Amino acid sequence: MQDVIVVGAGPAGSYASYMLAKKGFIVTQLEEHREVGKPVECTGLVSKRVLSFVNTKSIINRVHGAHVYFPNEGMISISKAEETIVLERDEFDKDVSGLATGAGVNLLVNAKALKITRNSDGVNVTLRHDGNVEEISARAIIGADGANSIVRKDLFGKRIGRVASAYQVESAEAMEDQDNVNVYLGSKITKGYFGWATPAGDTSRIGTASIGGTSKSYFQELNRRFRNNKILSITGGPIPISTLKKTYGNRTILVGDAAGIVKPLSGGGIYTGILSGSKAARTLEIALENDNLSESFLSQYEKMWKSEIGRELKVDLIIQKLFSKITDYSFNKLYEVISKEENMRVINRVGDIDFPSRVVASLLLRNPTIASHILFPRNKNSVT
Repeated sequence: MQDVIVVGAGPAGSYASYMLAKKGFIVTQLEEHREVGKPVECTGLVSKRVLSFVNTKSIINRVHGAHVYFPNEGMISISKAEETIVLERDEFDKDVSGLATGAGVNLLVNAKALKITRNSDGVNVTLRHDGNVEEISARAIIGADGANSIVRKDLFGKRIGRVASAYQVESAEAMEDQDNVNVYLGSKITKGYFGWATPAGDTSRIGTASIGGTSKSYFQELNRRFRNNKILSITGGPIPISTLKKTYGNRTILVGDAAGIVKPLSGGGIYTGILSGSKAARTLEIALENDNLSESFLSQYEKMWKSEIGRELKVDLIIQKLFSKITDYSFNKLYEVISKEENMRVINRVGDIDFPSRVVASLLLRNPTIASHILFPRNKNSVT
């Protein structure tokens, strides 16, 4: 019997696999696609914190700022001394997977988990591997299989409460400004989220996401801003932006997107996924050594990841729910306040893509009127 089965070979699953194998545990990892990292469903923007976990050659750009466009075409420019990394996401996934296989992980590609059961002795996974139906067993399982996780479905019976739908293209047109990400707000571009255009060297990543609906029609409006756009590929899918109330169970841990451990305001899940994967591995290391894989013992996992990012994700989700209801009129009123020089200094000093609530809190403390536009969004003809 294996020590651990990890379902999914994204960064969260591969990093957890790597850490466990490095400690000498027998780990089998399942990847449903024929190639790790495919299909690409991510913009690939990360902070330098990710590089503290993984040494990667997949960096294709480094940006230092963002242009944020409001519905009235007002624009603010955010500039940071610390760079934000743009990754070639499929290559990054392969780098993390390489760590895992190098440490001794048994990686099975083209291996789709079909059914997962659990009993007092272990966890059983029925899978289709290279067309053949097989069954493998382990003492424990990690669900790292994304927004539509079968581990979560079969062993938790839960869905992610809040999900954004994303639509993105890779364009052959390089952006002239390679040092800034573009962010687009407003009802023409999105329903309750935002649109983006990210410089990725010789190509550009352009997309939008929405809450409670499809994003394709909104993308068409955004894409009008890039008339010479030559589309190389199209990706899309759900982004879970709220966390499950419980991310562990008997012999089971959920990490990354499968648990909804994703940044609600940006939809970014690489940093949070790898962080949760590292905490899952540390928890299982102790649990396996003590032969105690009970739900009670594995609850330490949730305490560990929440101690680092739990409060941030909780606050960000509250902000995102309020943000999703802001009207174009209120966005434009917010622009009038935020674009003031003293407020831009605050944003540039405090802003952090992994901990965005810090800048929101700082702005609210200095500008209480912002709260009225967030809490009570108005249309142009609203009676005040």
